[in-house]
Amino acid sequence: MLSNAMTSPPLVLDGLWRCLCPSFTSQISPRILSSVRIPSALHSPRRFPTSQCPASWRAPTRSFSIAADPNPPYLPGSRPLRAFNGSQSKNIEASLVHLSTPELYERLRAEAASGRHRDVMKIVKILLKDREQEPSLQMYSAILHSYVSAEDGTAGMIRKTLEEMRQEGIELDSRACHNILEALAVHPDYLLRTEILEYMKERWFTLTDTGHNHIVAGLLRDRCFEQALEKMDTMTQDGIPVAPWVYDVAMYLLLDNREVEEAYQLARVRQNSKSKTMSYALWMHLLDCASKLHHPEAVNFVWNSQVVPSYLRPPTGTCLHILNMAGRSGDVRLATEVFRVLIERGTAFSHAHYEMLLEAYLNAGDLKAALSVLLIMQETGLKVTEGAVLPLYNYLIKDPARPMEAFLELQSLEHSDRQVPTAAVNSCIQALIRFSRLEDAIEIYKVLHTVSRAGPNTATFNILFQGCHRDGREELAIFLVKEMLALRVEPDAMSYDRLILISCSVGKVEDAMLYYGEMKDLGFMPRRGTLDLLIKKGVEARHPMTATLLDDMKESGYQLSKEMQRLIEGLEQNGLQIGISGGNGHASASLDLGKGVTSAAAVC
Repeated sequence: MLSNAMTSPPLVLDGLWRCLCPSFTSQISPRILSSVRIPSALHSPRRFPTSQCPASWRAPTRSFSIAADPNPPYLPGSRPLRAFNGSQSKNIEASLVHLSTPELYERLRAEAASGRHRDVMKIVKILLKDREQEPSLQMYSAILHSYVSAEDGTAGMIRKTLEEMRQEGIELDSRACHNILEALAVHPDYLLRTEILEYMKERWFTLTDTGHNHIVAGLLRDRCFEQALEKMDTMTQDGIPVAPWVYDVAMYLLLDNREVEEAYQLARVRQNSKSKTMSYALWMHLLDCASKLHHPEAVNFVWNSQVVPSYLRPPTGTCLHILNMAGRSGDVRLATEVFRVLIERGTAFSHAHYEMLLEAYLNAGDLKAALSVLLIMQETGLKVTEGAVLPLYNYLIKDPARPMEAFLELQSLEHSDRQVPTAAVNSCIQALIRFSRLEDAIEIYKVLHTVSRAGPNTATFNILFQGCHRDGREELAIFLVKEMLALRVEPDAMSYDRLILISCSVGKVEDAMLYYGEMKDLGFMPRRGTLDLLIKKGVEARHPMTATLLDDMKESGYQLSKEMQRLIEGLEQNGLQIGISGGNGHASASLDLGKGVTSAAAVC
């Protein structure tokens, strides 16, 4: 008989046992009860690499005794209830002392639900000292509930209060568990929340709708967004209502973490459910984040449902973000509507506004409307610069047929008595140069004055000089220099730079040195690559101005490359002293026009 008793299986206190024998648990000593282990085995992969979820998603198998230290130092507000003495009751409000004990318990629940932790502790002191009440589950439940206070509560205080309850032999009931879940929605602790849920499951406690919402809020605060969204989907499928404030918290946290797509899907769910309305601030936050992060679907959703009916008035900064997004996505309708909103509030348009509208038309494939935007800029008094037409150039170089198509469109607009900016024609010429069609670019140049009243400018000739350099057309470059002289167009640093490149490419180092001397006198310096090429050609040709060129380069802070240094050292070993210049180191900067060679100095 004894051997049979010794080999009998241990008593298992599972949920079925507690359901059939509810009075049995209260007869067990706290030591035995605390030894019952509750597994916490939730494990789910996460999708968000930046979330702050715990490294291990499986709570360790442990006793419900949460604290690791059996005698932990109590935090403020979580001292043992038996530790209150008579001196502590002196500061309690007199109005509480005159309440009856049932009224005090009712007041205790109300103050706890409001998160007034200090008031809860005052009432507890009265109950313990003046009314000689024993520490009870009702008191502890109120204290746990009061930790919803953002200032007075922490997850650590919840744990220490639970440890004190274990030492007192007081078990949690369903209300206390829900109070803990509500507090953990404010002070998230993934492991503690999991243990509470397992504890409730062990005792067959039913989770209320409010409890489900608090679980979602806690997951959101833990940045476990995937789990929170899955929990919300499960609640919807099971007919459990998701509270509007949970939707608000979810959307704000998702948007703050750049998860616009998930916030947009939640907004659609709330829009389809008329009972879950969104605040003005949340609509505005969604529109602002979606426009900044370029989410066209979310922006159009908010715009069509809130801005068009005049429920929402986006600020100018948000309108600029929307206009930028519409330009990149080619959403002409949205871009024009943003312009309409800005016109209604009297906004003074700048280059940035028109450039984004131009980009919208180009990405939508409407070339005529895009060119009309440039003409509107010109007619409103805004100077159309080379930078303003950069989107047009990027559009033209995607198809060899587009540059001539754009030029013909500009011609038709000019025939309608519109002011065509020279920069728009320059984009057509530059695109043709990109496709190595220099002859077509010259043909456009010849008729440019019939399309643009301002005629060619310095940028026009610089673009053509680039084509001459690529094709090695020195004679054409000389013709263009004569054109600059006739039209009184002043050259800039880029003009001289490209003339030097053209001269070097055809082996005329003398002309290149003359161009360098002229641009130096005007206060210009070539680009680094051009300067390296000119030095190399000068060293190879043993030109006397090379020494002066090296001195100028040293004064400007340029450093010779290792290849250039080896070249100079090799020539010096062969008897050429590069570091010595003859005379003043400058040659004449004037070339005879009658000999067929023209210097850029003649243009100045």
